[in-house]
Amino acid sequence: MKTILKSLYSLSLAALMFATWSCDSDNTSDMLLDGSTRIEAITVNGFDGVIDNAAKVVSVNVSTDIDLADLKIDAITLSEGATCDYPVGTKFDGTVPRAIKVVNGNVYSEYTMSVKHDNVEFLTFTLNGKFTGSIDNFARTIQCFVPMETDVTQMQAVFTVNEGATVTPESGSVLDFTQPVKFTATLRTAVVEYTVTVIQDDMSQKPKAFIGNASALEGLGEEAKAACKWMLENVPNTRYISIQDIIDGRVKLDEFNMIWCHFDWTDWPGQLWDSRDLFNSYWLRGGAILASRDGARYINDVWRIARDQQSPNNMFGGDSYETLTDDLGFSITGHEGHPIYEGLETDADNRIILLAKGCSNTNRTLQWGVDWDPYGSMAGWEERTGAKALASGHDYDINRVTIAEFEPYEALKGFTSGRVITIGTPAYEWYDKNGTDNPYRQNIIKLTKNTINYLCQ
Repeated sequence: MKTILKSLYSLSLAALMFATWSCDSDNTSDMLLDGSTRIEAITVNGFDGVIDNAAKVVSVNVSTDIDLADLKIDAITLSEGATCDYPVGTKFDGTVPRAIKVVNGNVYSEYTMSVKHDNVEFLTFTLNGKFTGSIDNFARTIQCFVPMETDVTQMQAVFTVNEGATVTPESGSVLDFTQPVKFTATLRTAVVEYTVTVIQDDMSQKPKAFIGNASALEGLGEEAKAACKWMLENVPNTRYISIQDIIDGRVKLDEFNMIWCHFDWTDWPGQLWDSRDLFNSYWLRGGAILASRDGARYINDVWRIARDQQSPNNMFGGDSYETLTDDLGFSITGHEGHPIYEGLETDADNRIILLAKGCSNTNRTLQWGVDWDPYGSMAGWEERTGAKALASGHDYDINRVTIAEFEPYEALKGFTSGRVITIGTPAYEWYDKNGTDNPYRQNIIKLTKNTINYLCQ
């Protein structure tokens, strides 16, 4: 057995020595690995591209009259000895980015080429150095909210646009914004008109955010999207931020005076468990929260705001739409003087109606049954949760709390916790699948404005 093993070892050693000798005696290779694979210049339909050789990106801006679906490579210059799969004369559809493979010997690089029309976009817009405009580059509009007492006849507009663009009136101009003002922006062949509207409103100017579990507004469910769009269009100094942005540290909650969490009933994102300490810290350090619809699910067992660390104990509905056969609202008996109800009228039964007969509704309800275990009574519920009731159900049952408030308290040394309002009534829905002309729509808006202002105090 030892003789066999010794023979095998000798054969292996001989093969290794032969391989080593072969490498030492012949250092040549057919592999050509020293060629450069750069795009030095490119022209598409007469327009020169901008090349980032480090990122392997080619950007080409063409005039607005060019058909992006019918483009042609007029010229392309590559590293010496290199070839590519988009030679001169190549026609292509530029409505989507294209990959260009540049080959030189046995090495290659792949570039991504994007072709776009000349375009102008506003990047920032402020008035009098302190009022920030909400920019919609798709609709070509800018809205700026200012306090009611602001003199809008002499306001200085300061803004930035993408590189190379010019705007009339120019940045720094003092203008009368009593009526909407037109700004004409130009970049080569692109000439676009923006309308800037100044809105005098009693809404707080403090920074606010709408929190969602999608990376962008359009990824939200219909209910959350409708609420978020209203906030961005009608509440000054507001941003949409995703939960993932908070987790990754791209956005700090402390930047905002208050946040609104209005989740669709299907939203139970695991991200919120990962961000629970960030939300809890924000609240403990004075951050205010409006938690409506399924946002109310998180205030206790996730964000640890309620003393008993429990979610509302009576949650149901939300899985399908029905058409209301009666008006729907909630009762405020005993709580009429609260600031969030200022300016809202009640019906004969002391209810505030939010949805009219004919509107769609999912009956999504997040409320507390205060007479159930472990509370036993309103006093027991207040003691165990630290909250106070602000509203009951549609049919006035004092033992069902549909809107609640958690008042600030000294939470940490040197810090007072933020104020929290929860809205769990099924009448508080922003999205109407039926598209009904709802005469009570302003009640939803007024209630929300009042609540945001109250939390921003």
